[in-house]
Amino acid sequence: MHRIEGEIAALEAKKPAALGERERQALMQLGADLELAWSHPATTATTRKRILRAAVNEIVVRVEGGFIEMVLHWQGGPYRAEAENEYDREKPFTTPEDTASLIRSLARQLADSQIARPLNRAGKPTGRGNGWTERRVCSFRNDHEIAVYREGEWAERGEITLEATAQIIGVTPMTALRMIERGDIKGQQLCKGAPWVIKAEDVAANNPSG
Repeated sequence: MHRIEGEIAALEAKKPAALGERERQALMQLGADLELAWSHPATTATTRKRILRAAVNEIVVRVEGGFIEMVLHWQGGPYRAEAENEYDREKPFTTPEDTASLIRSLARQLADSQIARPLNRAGKPTGRGNGWTERRVCSFRNDHEIAVYREGEWAERGEITLEATAQIIGVTPMTALRMIERGDIKGQQLCKGAPWVIKAEDVAANNPSG
């Protein structure tokens, strides 16, 4: 019992003394300096992250209906804020029609996992302004009732890729591309990063060994 009482007394002795008025005023001044440091033009994102780590213990976010409730547990106590949830508004985020049309066309050439890359390279963001991913492409395609790509669609339309064209003619893909650029072979590309589409009959007509 005496040992426990001694440990309690030792812990009590280690407690910091209550702040005096001078110390309290000094801490209040630090708060003003913190705001100045945060908004200073020379302050980097890394410095702001360090400030947040030092000043904030925890952030708790709760989404309910059309609002987001956020509680910041600062070192000096909690602060509660509420904001409108912009992703829950009635106004929908609409993908531009030219982007939607491009997706419809790409879906006839590529699988969902391959469509995001040319869309992003062409600078065509989603309706929310985000980059495309396989999941977002799949979701858009399903929402707009666009059929998924099927193996064999190219052959059914009598179309072949740039690589297949080069192999048939007996040249490298780069040489085949130059032939398209010169107009020796007709080829189409929906956008930068999309595959080149060539009619098989045009390749046959330009194949010396054919």
